[in-house]
Amino acid sequence: MIVNGIIFAYGILSNSQDQIISHYGFIPDYLFHYNHPLSDTITRLFSSMFIHANIAHIAFNLFALAYLGGFAERSVGRPRFLLIYLSSGIAGALLHSIVASFILGNGSSVLIGASGAISGVMGITAALGDIRGYYWLAIQIAYAFIGSFASLSIAFIAHVGGFIAGLLLTKLLIEIERKKKKGYWSYSE
Repeated sequence: MIVNGIIFAYGILSNSQDQIISHYGFIPDYLFHYNHPLSDTITRLFSSMFIHANIAHIAFNLFALAYLGGFAERSVGRPRFLLIYLSSGIAGALLHSIVASFILGNGSSVLIGASGAISGVMGITAALGDIRGYYWLAIQIAYAFIGSFASLSIAFIAHVGGFIAGLLLTKLLIEIERKKKKGYWSYSE
């Protein structure tokens, strides 16, 4: 929350928000269709998770993160939470990129925001049995469907991809922990 807030405040206060978006926002077509430097594409893939367009964009994302983020972080621990958060943001951006570039044909549009990463946090909560995470996913899928016809500039597919990544990574981590504990007890018996 702090990093997102600092970057947004800096962009607004320094009047450089548009430059930040154009230099650090992720452009899906750079990954698939252009001879764009891979290092810049990877940097943009990561940095785009911390950039927001306006106060409503950042407010909604930070509210969603505050809503279930504390529960998710306490449940899986800070290192795993950060791993899932970042991995979900990247996974969400990649799924969005595939759909935008190959299906919708709008892969030249800039992708910014923490929504994919925050969706991964919702995936954590769902994997841990909190039904609110699944409700949230159902709403995002409905919005993605509606948005594809209404030309909304919200990357709902990134939300869905982030959620799925967070859900699957959390389930994988739970299974790894379960096997470690089982192996430990079996070994010590």
